[in-house]
Amino acid sequence: MPLTKLLPLVKELSYSDKLLLLHYLTDELLKESGLVPLNTQNTFTSQGLHDSFEAAAVLAKALVEKKVALSF
Repeated sequence: MPLTKLLPLVKELSYSDKLLLLHYLTDELLKESGLVPLNTQNTFTSQGLHDSFEAAAVLAKALVEKKVALSF
């Protein structure tokens, strides 16, 4: 698949899915270059990153809102 067809699909991904894609691509590039990643197991799908990043985003937003509320 050409990159020109792939990029619009990537843009439609959620934030957490984009991070998972980035992690996957990094692992692939490391493998192709012969470098050994720190995490040698292919566990990116079992780490629960989707839930973790979504939860982190919600927490970060709540902290910013609380900080703004306290500054008034």
